[in-house]
Amino acid sequence: MAEPSPWDSSGVVETYTGRSFDLFDPTPEDIHLPDIAAGLAHTCRFGGHCRNFYSVAHHSLHVSRELADARAGPRLALLGLLHDAGEAYVGDVPRPLKTNVEAIERIEGEILKSVWTAIDVAPPTDAERSQVMAADDRLLAYEAHTLLEDASWAGESADLGYELHSADPERIREQFLARAERLGVELSSDGQPEE
Repeated sequence: MAEPSPWDSSGVVETYTGRSFDLFDPTPEDIHLPDIAAGLAHTCRFGGHCRNFYSVAHHSLHVSRELADARAGPRLALLGLLHDAGEAYVGDVPRPLKTNVEAIERIEGEILKSVWTAIDVAPPTDAERSQVMAADDRLLAYEAHTLLEDASWAGESADLGYELHSADPERIREQFLARAERLGVELSSDGQPEE
């Protein structure tokens, strides 16, 4: 058996921008919006089991639009855009696994705490979280019926009319960053949240 490398137990991963990110001890200083945008744009929904590539960033853009269409204001739309930000670092974990493995929920929760602090946004209230999750669930049903072979488990779905093919991850990454900026995240010239 091969000797484990230091990367195996340290919890540190390298990000899109070449930075080190500690999965088990994330800090606001470790959060870089280009890393989130790229990580989500290159991560496929449903653990990769879609009929065509459809990224978590693309999904997050749609969740954000669902919340903006509800005239809930830019804050709720921003919370929707970043609701899966932890997946930029841990990947898309299917919901049945995520809800049954407490460590995954905890790690993603800690990452999200660092995200909110890094962009100087208060974490979602329980009411806001419920609204975001309701939009997420609407998209989940629509996406499942459109992208999966048998989505009977997803229940009824309205036709939301969203494009569900992420042909160009770089374009989706740029759209994600642009939407974050439109929703009030002030980016510096290097794409980072301003201090």
